[in-house]
Amino acid sequence: MIDLFNKKTDRTPGKVLRTIDSEYGKFVIKNGTYRGEEARLYEVNDVRESASYFDEKKNELVFDYMKSLVLLLNERPDAKRILMFGGAGFQFPKFLISHYPEMSIDVIEINPLAVHLARKYFFLNDLEKDYKAESSGRLRIFIEDGMDYLERAEERYDIIINDAYHSDIPDKGLASPKGTILIKEHLKPGGLYGFNLITALEGERSMPFILMNDTFTYHFRSVKYVRCSPDMKPESNQNILYVMSD
Repeated sequence: MIDLFNKKTDRTPGKVLRTIDSEYGKFVIKNGTYRGEEARLYEVNDVRESASYFDEKKNELVFDYMKSLVLLLNERPDAKRILMFGGAGFQFPKFLISHYPEMSIDVIEINPLAVHLARKYFFLNDLEKDYKAESSGRLRIFIEDGMDYLERAEERYDIIINDAYHSDIPDKGLASPKGTILIKEHLKPGGLYGFNLITALEGERSMPFILMNDTFTYHFRSVKYVRCSPDMKPESNQNILYVMSD
């Protein structure tokens, strides 16, 4: 997960709670502010990956691109099962479990440290206490590579969300043509695929947009995207949410 809203300026130093150097980079958990509101922040290699508010707002969405994912739920209000690649602070799964009682979600996270940090610092364990999320099967967490999961799993989903990033780089396997084909094969008829892409829309940094647009339009009949922070210039890197279906 990654949020690019004012990456350089919309951040305060905050109180560092924990720093961990791992094979996936340098993880920093801190208490700070986000747009003037107290929040717990999750950074990897100085890139903001996730966040959470506190107390009664602990399950609310923080980042703009996370709020954009609600578009998928609105387009498929009858959805029951959702698959998400990329857990990090479990911002979206917490929101889904607490706000959509008829829906369940499987989360694929390659890094066991991320799940540990989400449980300890981002109120993931509270979902079990408050909603029986894992014991009821509404939340299932798989610690493995996304491509490995797709190649072994048989289940099909109403909605699939790809938010798998390594710092600010998308998972190459899931973003590849092969990954796109496998994801499509795991969608139910009429299912939606949402892909969080960090890219510029114009200029020298727009190559990810061009390449992924070609891949998606080749494999899906319906391809559209929304700008998660529409006030950003087209030449700037920003979060784009692709929504695809057949």
